[in-house]
Amino acid sequence: MIAQVKDAKRRTRFANACRGLPVLDALLPLDCALFRKSQPWRFYAGPTLALELSGSTAWLAGHANPAELAGFLSFCGCESAILDETVCPPPDGWHKAETLTVFGLPQGKPLPLPAVDEALWAQLSLCREASAARVAAALYPADLTRQADFYSELCTKRTRGRAVAWTLEQGSTVVCTVGAYALCNGQAYMACGQTAEPLRGKGIGGRLIVEMANSLAAEGLRLVFLCAPERVRFYTRLGFAKLAEYARYVSEK
Repeated sequence: MIAQVKDAKRRTRFANACRGLPVLDALLPLDCALFRKSQPWRFYAGPTLALELSGSTAWLAGHANPAELAGFLSFCGCESAILDETVCPPPDGWHKAETLTVFGLPQGKPLPLPAVDEALWAQLSLCREASAARVAAALYPADLTRQADFYSELCTKRTRGRAVAWTLEQGSTVVCTVGAYALCNGQAYMACGQTAEPLRGKGIGGRLIVEMANSLAAEGLRLVFLCAPERVRFYTRLGFAKLAEYARYVSEK
């Protein structure tokens, strides 16, 4: 039975379901540890399942009965689910929307810095302690609700040493940002890379991503991130290696 994570037994089940999985063993246990008491509706466990609700998306580790899972996700109003197909049968009646590639450093080795528009790069300053508010505004300029939610979570994680966010700034303007938003269980889950539209295609985003990945690896962390199909070529060209595949399923309704 899928139920809210309220006691030690279910916390153990939640952690066990995530153990050893790239991305999921960083993101889900950290979120559960930090936000379970303040946002209990986000975290659920079954005998061999960990489930986190993030907006209309469910993140799943382990496995559950497909019929029970479908009913539970429908009750919660979920529209999509991210899962490892090798161990987790998808919810009954849902269909696969896309394959998500888990990337990391090849054999854990640092990558060479990619080419960049050097004249532009010389105009930019790197901030490794970027203001959470400025990062949130750069990522979600038109969505004040998402800005506020992202800001709150980033502040909580950073004060505990569980997240980092870097920015490139041109004068007083943030033109590029990338972060690692779950430093947990030996992994560093990177996400939310964004470059201002006028400066895209000049290599600054790729350079910033590689610099952060190499820096995290030098601290002994295993770098991981999820990549949508349209970005696989970009990250392969930067030198990242495929570690695994997850899938995003969507409801038929």
